[in-house]
Amino acid sequence: MAQKRHLRRVLPEWSGDPEDLYDYARPPAPRAGRSSLSLEGAITVTDDWPEVVPITEAELRVVEGHFAEELDAIFGPRA
Repeated sequence: MAQKRHLRRVLPEWSGDPEDLYDYARPPAPRAGRSSLSLEGAITVTDDWPEVVPITEAELRVVEGHFAEELDAIFGPRA
């Protein structure tokens, strides 16, 4: 079976000033063939996580080590 040939995109040649080379202030031009995302409809978010999420001792040690100061401020110092 023959392989599909991928056509290479030919980029337009840049003909601007050197100062415009790094101009990121202007938004990029919209791409052809893409429709814009419509936010008119309601978005439904669902999850399939269990009510209690299991966590291992190693994960608990990492979280406690990384967020020790924040957890102490919320729950009080460790006993």
